[in-house]
Amino acid sequence: MNLNQLIYASEINRLGSFSRAAQTLYISQSALSKSIHALELELEQEIFIRTTEGIATTDFGRAFLAEAEKTLQHVDRIKSMAVQAEEKKGQPLKFSASCGQMLFASEIFARLLAQYLNADTDFQFYQKTYSEVFTDVKDGRCDLGILMTLNLYTEEACSLFAQNDMEYHALGRLNVGVAVDRNNPVNELGITRLRKGLLSEQLLITTKETIYPFTREEKEIRTAFGNPRVVYVADNDTAFSLCGQIPAYFCVAQSAKIYNKLNLPISMVIYPYQNVNLKYEFGWIKKNQTELTRVERTFISEIMRLFR
Repeated sequence: MNLNQLIYASEINRLGSFSRAAQTLYISQSALSKSIHALELELEQEIFIRTTEGIATTDFGRAFLAEAEKTLQHVDRIKSMAVQAEEKKGQPLKFSASCGQMLFASEIFARLLAQYLNADTDFQFYQKTYSEVFTDVKDGRCDLGILMTLNLYTEEACSLFAQNDMEYHALGRLNVGVAVDRNNPVNELGITRLRKGLLSEQLLITTKETIYPFTREEKEIRTAFGNPRVVYVADNDTAFSLCGQIPAYFCVAQSAKIYNKLNLPISMVIYPYQNVNLKYEFGWIKKNQTELTRVERTFISEIMRLFR
């Protein structure tokens, strides 16, 4: 048994697929399968069961993955120790990331920053549209980009990244949901899931993407929600503000489990929407030749933990 096998098993469990785990781990699916098979032979226990609908974990597998997660957390702490040792060399700690409008990303950055308040740092953190995140990494303004794509065009986005000499690593998928202010009229209906027509008189708040295939999101969302009237804004803060003043909504990932792990309160009410089966895939990008700094790798590790 080795550390790579623990990482492989954790990724398979997180993504629910051998093929998608192989893509984000940058190894072939056959190599990944052989590694997990060797691990199962060594332990004389099955971890995963392959079914026609995907994979499932055995009782032993669930216990194994829980212990593997503890081990990987210990490894992350050791890496953090290495970052702290780097501080003592007298060189500024570097970090540059461009992220989509994700509350959890800014929260993790804030917690990371708090660890280095007394250190010599060169930190840059931006929250932008996904088109701008892509451009920031492509043009070398940032080492790291965090973004999400609708599952309908994730493959096209991956082709765009590859054409521009970028690596893409999947983090996980979450269902698309609808966020409304706590004073929105739909909250008075006592429902747990929105159905078609309930938002027909309300405005859809969204940001404006400029690069294909990110521009597809607006079209797919509008089609799924019955072609509502649209208002464009620069960021989520503006969307929050507008939704508090007029009957309006915007689309988000159903990410309650993530916010629970961070112990973050959700200021909006997030509903699943009946018969809308869209998913957001979260991932991170970097240029192939870019070597991430220790702090940037820690940032990614903290985000990956949210999706496990």
